[in-house]
Amino acid sequence: MLFRGKLFLSLVILMWAHPAWSQMHAVPIHELTDSVRLRPKPSLILISTRWCSYCRMQQAQLKRNSDFQTASRHFYFSELDAETTENIIFNDTTYTFQRTGVDIGMHELAYALGNIDRRLAFPTWVLIDANFTVLLRYPGVLDNATLAKLTAYLSR
Repeated sequence: MLFRGKLFLSLVILMWAHPAWSQMHAVPIHELTDSVRLRPKPSLILISTRWCSYCRMQQAQLKRNSDFQTASRHFYFSELDAETTENIIFNDTTYTFQRTGVDIGMHELAYALGNIDRRLAFPTWVLIDANFTVLLRYPGVLDNATLAKLTAYLSR
């Protein structure tokens, strides 16, 4: 009986400590402003949609990437659904969903943060500093090597 208890405890500790089983904590976009103001650090935002297969591929890659999860203590990570219909207050401005047709549209915050030459691609990565200044916009999927460079930069 004692052996089973020790084995169970060992398995629990192993699963808790192993980075592949841990889940990355994304700060909800509507909480990001308060988080940055309470504890200033850069923020990395992934703008995506539910229907975008490349977005889902990128999200799955992040969950498997233990280096990204480890480095994320140096920055905030947040995801923004570009088609959410919720009002979002971000840096003291309220952004809303802008309908462009029947059951279609785009959220103002996604466009404000991610547009490049008045276009928004999915996924789009946005890096902002602690003053909410956009430092980087990258449309497309980040491969593992580029993601590693970005997280190394943010970890400095």
